[in-house]
Amino acid sequence: MMKDELKGKYAPLFSDRLMDKWYQCTQGNKSVKEYVIKFNEFLIRCSAFSKEGQAQILSKFKAVLREDLRTELLIRGVTEFEKAYTIVQDLDSLKCNSTLRV
Repeated sequence: MMKDELKGKYAPLFSDRLMDKWYQCTQGNKSVKEYVIKFNEFLIRCSAFSKEGQAQILSKFKAVLREDLRTELLIRGVTEFEKAYTIVQDLDSLKCNSTLRV
């Protein structure tokens, strides 16, 4: 009984804060690998609260990627979230490997 009351009182605050942090998650200066790990953590933690579909999640993921990666996903017509994950990680890996050779 008390547990349900506490859950009803504090769970919405927790979920709102967690969702806000997810919406503020950007790639920024992070590598693609770091960004993907962080994004995936939020995706897992927020899945209980979020009613978003795959298209919305993919849109959120792409929106804060580096411009070159967003453009590449657009050019390739990627519509699947898992495929976008794989492509941006592969592209970042290729970029890092070509930078090391120079």
